[in-house]
Amino acid sequence: MDRPPDDVLVPLRQWMADEAARAQLSAGSSVGGQLQLRKATLLRKSTVAYGMAELVRHARSHPGAHPQNNSTRSINGLCEIDNFSVRLSKEKGASSKHIAGVKMTSPPLAVHIAEPSFLRSSFADIIDVDEEETAGRYLEVEFSSNGKFLPEEDGGGAAAVSQSEEDERCHFLGAALHELFSRVPLSVDAGKSGGDDSEAKIHEKPERKKAKADPSRTPFVPLMGLGFPSSLCLLVKNLLECREEDRPDHAYESIDAVIKDLHLLLLDPSRFLFDQETNKVKLSFREHKLYGRENEVTEITDAFCRVSCGKSEAFFIGGFSGSGKSMLVNSLKAQVDGVEGYVVTHKFDQMSKERPLLEVISVFNELCLVVKEKSSQKELLSTISRLMDVFGSDFSLLARLFPNIERLAPELKGTACEKGGDDHMNLRSVCFILQRFMRVVSSKVHPVMLFLDDLQWSDSSALSLVEGILCDSMGSSCLFFVGSYRSNEVDDDHDLFRFMRSVESGGVPTTKLSLEGLSPADLNAMISDALCTFPRVCEPLSDIVYQKTKGNPYFVLEFLRSLVEGGLLEYSAQKKQWEWDEDRISSMDVTGNVLYLLSSKMSGLSDTIQSSLKVAACFGIKISESIVGHLCSNTAYKNIRAGLEQAVQQGFMIQIGTADYKFVHDKVREAAYSLIPNEEKKKAHYNLGMILYSATKGIDDDEVLFSTVAQINHGLVDSKELTSGLKLELANLMEVAGLKAVERSDFVTARSYLNSVLSLLPSDHWTSHYDRSLRLYFLSAKTVHACGDVEKAYEVLQTITSKARCLLDKLDAYHMIVVILNDREAIEESYTTAYEVLLQLGEEIPGQFAGKETKAMVKETSGIVKDLTEDTLLGMRELDRTRQYILKFYLIITIVSFYAKPAMVPFFTCRMVQISMKHGICKYTLTGLVQFAGMSCSNIMIRDIKGAIRIGKMAMSAMKRRFGSSTDTLPNLHLAYYGFVSVYCDPVQSTLVGLCRVAFETGIAIGDTSTGFVNAIHHIRILLIAGTALPTVLKRLEYYVDEMRRYGNTFAKTHLDLYRDTALLLMGRGSNSNSDYALVQESALLKFPPETTYYHKALRAFWIGHSERCHHFIEKLFQGVSGSGGRHHRAFLMLYYGLNSYKVIRRTSPAKLKAVPHKALEALKTAAEYSHHNFDNKVFLLEAEIASNDGRSEDAKASYEKAISASRSSGFTHEHALSCELAGFHHKMIGDHRNAWGYFSQAKELYAEWGCQTKVESVTRQLESFQISLVGTKTEE
Repeated sequence: MDRPPDDVLVPLRQWMADEAARAQLSAGSSVGGQLQLRKATLLRKSTVAYGMAELVRHARSHPGAHPQNNSTRSINGLCEIDNFSVRLSKEKGASSKHIAGVKMTSPPLAVHIAEPSFLRSSFADIIDVDEEETAGRYLEVEFSSNGKFLPEEDGGGAAAVSQSEEDERCHFLGAALHELFSRVPLSVDAGKSGGDDSEAKIHEKPERKKAKADPSRTPFVPLMGLGFPSSLCLLVKNLLECREEDRPDHAYESIDAVIKDLHLLLLDPSRFLFDQETNKVKLSFREHKLYGRENEVTEITDAFCRVSCGKSEAFFIGGFSGSGKSMLVNSLKAQVDGVEGYVVTHKFDQMSKERPLLEVISVFNELCLVVKEKSSQKELLSTISRLMDVFGSDFSLLARLFPNIERLAPELKGTACEKGGDDHMNLRSVCFILQRFMRVVSSKVHPVMLFLDDLQWSDSSALSLVEGILCDSMGSSCLFFVGSYRSNEVDDDHDLFRFMRSVESGGVPTTKLSLEGLSPADLNAMISDALCTFPRVCEPLSDIVYQKTKGNPYFVLEFLRSLVEGGLLEYSAQKKQWEWDEDRISSMDVTGNVLYLLSSKMSGLSDTIQSSLKVAACFGIKISESIVGHLCSNTAYKNIRAGLEQAVQQGFMIQIGTADYKFVHDKVREAAYSLIPNEEKKKAHYNLGMILYSATKGIDDDEVLFSTVAQINHGLVDSKELTSGLKLELANLMEVAGLKAVERSDFVTARSYLNSVLSLLPSDHWTSHYDRSLRLYFLSAKTVHACGDVEKAYEVLQTITSKARCLLDKLDAYHMIVVILNDREAIEESYTTAYEVLLQLGEEIPGQFAGKETKAMVKETSGIVKDLTEDTLLGMRELDRTRQYILKFYLIITIVSFYAKPAMVPFFTCRMVQISMKHGICKYTLTGLVQFAGMSCSNIMIRDIKGAIRIGKMAMSAMKRRFGSSTDTLPNLHLAYYGFVSVYCDPVQSTLVGLCRVAFETGIAIGDTSTGFVNAIHHIRILLIAGTALPTVLKRLEYYVDEMRRYGNTFAKTHLDLYRDTALLLMGRGSNSNSDYALVQESALLKFPPETTYYHKALRAFWIGHSERCHHFIEKLFQGVSGSGGRHHRAFLMLYYGLNSYKVIRRTSPAKLKAVPHKALEALKTAAEYSHHNFDNKVFLLEAEIASNDGRSEDAKASYEKAISASRSSGFTHEHALSCELAGFHHKMIGDHRNAWGYFSQAKELYAEWGCQTKVESVTRQLESFQISLVGTKTEE
């Protein structure tokens, strides 16, 4: 090997002398200094030994190493000290003592020893300068011969060498290493007397024994006797033993095994090279090392990398308790931190199975703090701004769900709202809020890792929240969900497996791992590290441990600890190594369960520690300081804190911060819990709960309250044994806990607590505790409904309506029944129930409501509000409670009747206004006024659109001023205004925010799903009207459809299916055949008003170019529109009605159609009076077509330009394209092909921008039809 010019090559014997001289010079230094120097010397000599061993191994396959040359004498000469030299590096920054390589004289070989550069840089950052010379190194070698580099031997060369020859090499290498470390050469007769302390006996061949002893050789001195570390002594001893006839078990089999041991000494010298201090020796476990999980680490790392690129994933890890699931996940945390990701974790607990939903919500609440901690001020302000923008008026719902959101910024304090009486938040609405929150918080820049441990203790409610986020069809979250579970503690029907299937079927990339026990080799490496002993030496012990533990890592740790405590595994201070009794360990009966070991160990603890461990185990994996403090106030548990502190000292628990106590492993908690006899467990829980109850009366602490109730519920066997007074006390306690759980949106826990309350009430509670029964049953119905058990909720509500004493006490139950029936799409039954309640409240409602009655009632109501001002409205008195209920039922029946009995809508809206104007207002009054305005705008029999717009705007403003953001009415309020009023007076694009963000999102967030999904329908309708890019429309459509499918709302989904089919057809993803119209099934008429069906058929026919069909369906729509509405479809079809009529006229020339364009123009001009933004472009375009067909070319050109300009200004891409296309046809008709070409080209670009492939292809054909004539015109010029 060509060495660098500055390197120094020193004969090994001289280098040994230099090292000895250096040691002599340091003799006067401090004890610590001498120890440090001794360690550094050992490390350098071990490095040289490593190089020597590599050279001896490589010499086996060297061309000069022929079998005949492998005699004992030649092998001895090969390993002689004088056959080696040491190369010292003089590189910049290297000390004069740096070993750069070792050279062998014969055969001529050299090995370069180097540490990979990436490891050198990483070590430099963490190693203290004073410790650098004694720190471990991962070294690599490179070989050369006569200046040429050689490939490193793959180990296969040893297979061609006989074992006897390999034994010779090992033996003589051992002799050389003995001399290297001790500077004492071995004599021929050294060690013949044997003994435990001798390294070996030198067994020479017969002819060697006849030779005279070399007088230069000194008598044999064992390395152990010279004070060398036990590992070196063992290594040299096992090398020298290789030539013994009765070969010991630990004698080396090959040079390769020696190299592995030497490399291990260099890799981790503090563990394997240097002896431990005898008074500090203990099992040296690597707490954070994952043994045998390299593939699994790669899998989980790769999965996270995919998430950090912008796609959510799920990762499931199954395995027995103690198999290393948590450690595997924890190995990823540093990488997540490195890419500025957020990590939140939670461990479910067997003792808190009642509260998994609350615990998951709490994890996301904690995420708020993580975001604050890890974000710069600029990032934090951006996050807050986006949250405010996304949640808008229902930000208070987010703040109520996650109180920590207020800690992100001072201006957010106080944003949480109180839970309203009409607030029907449920599991799905909580999930919806979480989806929107995660869309903001998680991103490629800040991916979120959510780790939920021990999923076997979770339930469907908690898992459904995670599923909702992962399966968010908007697909904008970057969530890496990791869930672990004990595979041996879950049955096939566990909610966890349904969750897995749902996540996979939702298109979420999913990985499933199963962690088995460690392999024997990995287990041996683990025990080798723990005992600081070579792996080959530990193999017999590892084999026994593997049989006992099946390789479960945690079981292995505890088993080894038990061996030490039982004296079966001991550290020999004399030999400076661990020793064990294989026979006794093999005969141990540990029942294959780590609990046996732990509980046995705990049984030997003091009564104080045992009692404290048992108490802590009753509360789960962790017990809070507040609980400990309250228990200490009771004489029976006054020593619990001292016991817990001793448990920490014993290694059973750890202290979190300075307060809470936590078991080091869930198996430790289970072992502590097993100390309580099974027949006494319930009593223990109950007693703890009652002690906490007595100690915390009057204290407002939610966590203590939940813990108290949980303990009592765990231990309450038979309430019949309690006194009536105590029953009522406990009922009060659990009712408060249930209300607290509802406030936190933990409906599952609330349901459990309320069930306990009801079980504690006396059998005659409807008589003896009427008010409480009424309150509890309705609260129970709401929580049951929120959990998704609609049938049970309906059953509880029916009980209320049968047991309540008067109608007023039944009204809340009746209203909820109407809502449930409406959500279940039992429209007729829902309508009938509300109708009958209103009759019982004294309202007179006609069975039918025809055109004349509608006009008369609307006229009367319009007169009442004609001069109404906002100030007058706000100054009106509050409506009494009974009439508020009347308005509340009118509000719900109006929504239901829109589909069940549309002719009744005017009556209900007018009646709401009339009652309010006569008796006072409430929040339902203002919603009713907006509904009246919406009805007036959409009903073709009502002419006063201007007056309706004024009422609608006034009511919206008054609502904000008087009732603020009353979230329970917002979905209906915004549906009425933005769906039916705003489109006639405001830019149509501005209505999209109200319909999507407020009307839909708030509706779903508060549990008003029916109204929320109706808003979704109108949102899509307005998106199409506004000419929004069709791919964007389709994406939003698919999102809504997925949500409706998840909620089981087929009614709204059927509507959106129409819009989706229309969008797909326009995008060119359907055919233009007659079968397209079959997509709008006639049976759909039974599900919604017929004008909706005709609207879609007409819209599709127009854009496809089927003029006769378009005219037919528009006529059907106009003829079928009832007095209840239809104007919102009619107004925006009027342009297509007028334009399409000319196509029909050109084909069939019916005289009756000639008036259609002018009638359509008149209607559009009327609409434009209220909204120039929405209708001016339509007026100009129809005027242009009329002028073109009348032969007024110049007027037509001017109007086309106006239409193009107005549609561009209004942002109507589709009508901008249509205006250009029709202008192109006009110019083509008059022979102006150049301008026609320009208009058609512009139309094609705009249609492409809109995403309408159908029209792109149509215009392309027009361009192709007269391209030749344009070329001819150019030639003539």
